[in-house]
Amino acid sequence: MGPLGLVPTWISAVVGGAVLLMLARACRRRGLPAVPLRLPLLALLAAVVVPAIPLARIPFGSRLWLGAIDDLLLVYASIRLAVWLALELPGGLGWWRRPPDLLLQLLMVGGCALGTVVVARQTARIDLVGLVTTSAVLTAVIGLAAQEPLKDLLAGLELQLSEDFNPGDLLDIEGGARGVVHSVSWRETSLRNMEGALVVVPNTRLTEGVMRNLSAFGPVSNRFEVGLAYDFAPGRARSLLLRVLSQHPLVLDDPAPVVRLKEFSESAITYDLQVWQREATDRAIVDLRSELLEQIWYALSRAGQSIPYPVREVQPHRPSVGTEDDRGPTPEECREALAANDLFQGLVPEDLDRVLASSQALSYAAGEAIVQEGARGESLYQLLRGRVAVLKQVQPGHTVPVAELGPGEVFGEMTLFQGAPRSATVRALEECHLLRVGRAGFRELMERDPALIERFAALMSERRAKLESLSRDQRQEQTNALIDTMKRLFFAFTGG
Repeated sequence: MGPLGLVPTWISAVVGGAVLLMLARACRRRGLPAVPLRLPLLALLAAVVVPAIPLARIPFGSRLWLGAIDDLLLVYASIRLAVWLALELPGGLGWWRRPPDLLLQLLMVGGCALGTVVVARQTARIDLVGLVTTSAVLTAVIGLAAQEPLKDLLAGLELQLSEDFNPGDLLDIEGGARGVVHSVSWRETSLRNMEGALVVVPNTRLTEGVMRNLSAFGPVSNRFEVGLAYDFAPGRARSLLLRVLSQHPLVLDDPAPVVRLKEFSESAITYDLQVWQREATDRAIVDLRSELLEQIWYALSRAGQSIPYPVREVQPHRPSVGTEDDRGPTPEECREALAANDLFQGLVPEDLDRVLASSQALSYAAGEAIVQEGARGESLYQLLRGRVAVLKQVQPGHTVPVAELGPGEVFGEMTLFQGAPRSATVRALEECHLLRVGRAGFRELMERDPALIERFAALMSERRAKLESLSRDQRQEQTNALIDTMKRLFFAFTGG
């Protein structure tokens, strides 16, 4: 064919390519399924190049194969565009559910196989169906080899059509396989386990066995057990456990944490704890469980309780010798910390001892909430070791850090002296040792020396004035108001 005869073909190819590119750009802008470009553009290129080849110089057999390749590319491109137009585009427009990728691949394979048979018979004069069916050995080999792959293929298609799980879901499969779904192919399903390894599970194992989708309904459950001593009343034990669970920032409020008394075991009362979290991975589940168990230990220690264990024989108790950090703050360390604080510097040693006697040394695990914003209280906290973060709620469910406190610093004084709710949440950043100073110790001091009210009120006003940049008159007015509040708060119970 001469150059002039090829002009209409070239123009058609250019126009077809331009239309495909414009359509692809429009679909990309609207977020619709991408237009298949590779096969159609390759077919257009073949339609332009093949007619321009001087066929007279090519052997007849090669000419047949060249024409067959041109026709095959055209057939494949047409089938791919038809699948996109009939199934993928309507699914992207929301007319119906988008078909699974495996179904699209099967349609392409089946359509292309049928097109290959037709083109080979019409162009190359080769009957592929007859070639396969007339060879008994070849048919038997293909049939035997295709048994297992065909089972996995049908199982994979069943899994994708049923939508029992999606990539990102956490699966627990009968036989021990467990992990987050990475992908589903025609032969197997790939999971990512806790160690970060890739676990490949044949599709037939998922369809023939029991499979649990742990994240099918959104938040994933985290369930574990704790054994507590028999002398710890179940009502108090459940209350303590619920308080620890609900204070962790990764534990969801809806569904709410649950603590159930499971059974009376040989050496302990066993409690079943269940919380829900958003991140559905084994690593996140184990990390949260570890943090909660650590915080439960510290909460039990503060309550004077411990985790019981079976006793098999009686032996004399030999106290362990640890480092100073292991033993916790000593009374001398607590006294020195109080004496160094500006709130207590003016107290005589006897009064300082009275405050210390009514105080309590406490330990908190990293991540534990020491006080909660909005909660009532009647104590302040002197930080002895460790660091804490002060968090302020800016909107429901969202807090931001506003300060970080270290050893020697005090928080909660406004609640102690004014009876106001906690103005912020204070959470331990690491293992912390604190001294909780209650209102009872201060009440005893002020009953003996009412002048201390004015001193404490002046110190509180001075601290607030530095934060709020108040004038002298405003500071005095605030001091007088604070004195009235403290008199009502501390002397309301004594009649003074």
